[in-house]
Amino acid sequence: MRKQPQHYFSSQPAAASREQRVRVEVRGLVLDLWADAGVFSAGHVDRGSLLLARELQLRPGMRVLDWGAGYGFLGLVAAQLCPECQVTLVEVNQRAAVLAERNARELRLPNVRVIAGAAPEALGDERYEAIVSNPPLRAGRQAVEALIADAATRLTPGGELWLVIPTNKGAKRYLQYMAERFAATRTVSITGGFRVLWARTADD
Repeated sequence: MRKQPQHYFSSQPAAASREQRVRVEVRGLVLDLWADAGVFSAGHVDRGSLLLARELQLRPGMRVLDWGAGYGFLGLVAAQLCPECQVTLVEVNQRAAVLAERNARELRLPNVRVIAGAAPEALGDERYEAIVSNPPLRAGRQAVEALIADAATRLTPGGELWLVIPTNKGAKRYLQYMAERFAATRTVSITGGFRVLWARTADD
């Protein structure tokens, strides 16, 4: 039987480790991050994540979740932009989760914690004021819709979901799916073949 290829969202990547540093500048921040083979966007931060990082807006004191954090880029940017926020990174890929912890430690970000495991199961009943994600589209439409559906119940009243989706990979369809579950939705930005989508839960 032919062995199925592993993806970056596998728990234990099969690719041999090849650690490298990735430097990225965004919103006045300079991050030197550890990456590795077998994790998402190992050689550079992808354009979608960069766009979402540029558009993301947070309020002081928010509990923020980076869902599918990889080696941590989005969550670490959030933690630096909002030092009063408590930022949780959840990542199923064990190699990536270790890198995210290492990157948070080297950036000296005490407001970051990393959960190694598959969301939403690994999150238990935790709730957040904001969820950000560059979702794993290669895991399939069902996985992305499950993320959106879980966020609709996991976010606190007035909580916000921020996603980045390639325009040609169903961005409009996912925005409609969000509109069926959230009180408000909009497309924040359309740039370079990507769309940043935003949704907010109803207030009390």
